[in-house]
Amino acid sequence: MNAGQRPEPVERAELLGQVPVPAERDLPAGRHALHRERLMRQIDLDTSSPATAPTVAPAPARPRFRRRLAVTLAGALVVGAAVAVAVTQSSPGGVSGPLSSAELASWTGVPTPLAASTGPGATAEKWCLDRMADGPGAGAPAKITNADLRGKVASMVVNRGGKAMLCYVASETSGLWEAIDPVKNVAADAVTYDTGGSHGDGDAMFNYAQGSVGAGVKAITMQVAGRTFQVTVADGRWTAWWPGTMSHRAVPDTVTVTLADGTTRVVSGSSLFTR
Repeated sequence: MNAGQRPEPVERAELLGQVPVPAERDLPAGRHALHRERLMRQIDLDTSSPATAPTVAPAPARPRFRRRLAVTLAGALVVGAAVAVAVTQSSPGGVSGPLSSAELASWTGVPTPLAASTGPGATAEKWCLDRMADGPGAGAPAKITNADLRGKVASMVVNRGGKAMLCYVASETSGLWEAIDPVKNVAADAVTYDTGGSHGDGDAMFNYAQGSVGAGVKAITMQVAGRTFQVTVADGRWTAWWPGTMSHRAVPDTVTVTLADGTTRVVSGSSLFTR
């Protein structure tokens, strides 16, 4: 074949046969889907008119949760805040609270241990679990601790899904529950105050408090405004409540701690707060 002369078709075929065929290469993983998505998007843009083009709704805003704080301690002594859900009822004289004045008047300084699986304990447990069905740890198995009965009022702590809730109930129409902190790991002889406050008004008002205890703490007695009462201690937690007005603080005046070795010590209520 002379220079500048174009090859005949047969010669071109022979020459092309001598050129190595490039190896086939597949697209990297995910590129097919990417190109397909771009192609379909372009088709949609080409075939949609302004009147019929789809509109993209804005993403729904994340819900905001509102907390109603229980009455807690002021200043440096604030160590916990609880979300309270109460069933409020009226008492004689126009005052109200989650527990009636008659129910609070039945309070006893020595609590009766409450079996959560039978009798009044089972009734109180059902009330609490029904009311907190959508509360913290919903759907997880519940463990009941610190269940006791003071007069007509049952109290207990519901633990589930790593969360804890304190519940008080006296009847189908009176009671409340609130979220509290999980038990803290403390020294064997330690007692700490985690959460406390007040609910209700006038003669339908009561104070409550709870905290963590070490493994070596056997019993606790508290003194508040002339009242002396035993505290319920179980599973690393102590719980207590008592009738009172705003002048009867949720902080005990003195606390008597009995350790497993039989020794006791008396400390001020403010000393229970961790700094």
